[in-house]
Amino acid sequence: MRVVFFGGKGGVGKTTISSAYAVKKAEEGKEVLLISTDPAHSLSDIFQEEIKGEKKLRDRLTAVEIDIEVEFESYKEKVLKLSSHLFSFQTRQTLEDLLHTLEESPGIEDVVILETLSRILITKNYDIAVVDTAPTGHTLGLLKTVRNASGILREVIKIKKRIRTLREMAGNETKDTALEIIEEREKRLNTFARIVYTESLFIPILNPEKLPVLETRRLISGLKHIGIDVNTIIVNKVLPQNPKDPFLVKRKEVEKKYLKEIEEFFRGMRKLYIPLLEEEIVGYERLMNFARKFLSI
Repeated sequence: MRVVFFGGKGGVGKTTISSAYAVKKAEEGKEVLLISTDPAHSLSDIFQEEIKGEKKLRDRLTAVEIDIEVEFESYKEKVLKLSSHLFSFQTRQTLEDLLHTLEESPGIEDVVILETLSRILITKNYDIAVVDTAPTGHTLGLLKTVRNASGILREVIKIKKRIRTLREMAGNETKDTALEIIEEREKRLNTFARIVYTESLFIPILNPEKLPVLETRRLISGLKHIGIDVNTIIVNKVLPQNPKDPFLVKRKEVEKKYLKEIEEFFRGMRKLYIPLLEEEIVGYERLMNFARKFLSI
């Protein structure tokens, strides 16, 4: 399954463009899965349909809004199940209290999204998965975790196997359920990492303004640092070439500076320029028309 990530600063148009791209591919005959990893989901708003979890929007288009609370409860159950094979009752109670505390901790959303996204992308059978990501910092953190998680689990597996060997030598041959669970998770995350690093496309989206340009430079640098190349960017909400309104004339002069910077900073990359439009792009039909007109990817 081909995976296409759309990323960038909050407010640049990630949800609109990722949704339109998903619609375009579905209209081309592909089986498409559109996933939002942003805790502040907008897919329901843009399609004007309540999604909440997973919903079939058209014959070839399914959308998923990851419910952090529901998925955390599922994650918590898995951790407690694993702990039942490792710890005493008293220790498990302490762990359960700790998990309740973690529910409000920063960073737990990334862990839950990683678990959920890895499961979805490995178990679902689609031609293309389109991922509407959270703002830049969350996304880079998630992708770094993808790179490191399976490696950490491999070391845990080695330790567990040594312990099992010692037990067998001592005549204590018992089924190691914990090891089986850890091995399954390591295999899943390793497969997910392979998909992310070898079978995916990451497309940054930015507006021709100072902060989005700077953040996109950091995003691309961060992606390259962890081994993900970027060859296409989308510049969204570009003002008309010769505006008449005095306010827009001044804004266009400022914009020209950043359009020039974009050409210089992202030299060698393919660039799609999308104009600032008069109307909001909401609903399946408008998304389809938008994609046909502007998304030649």
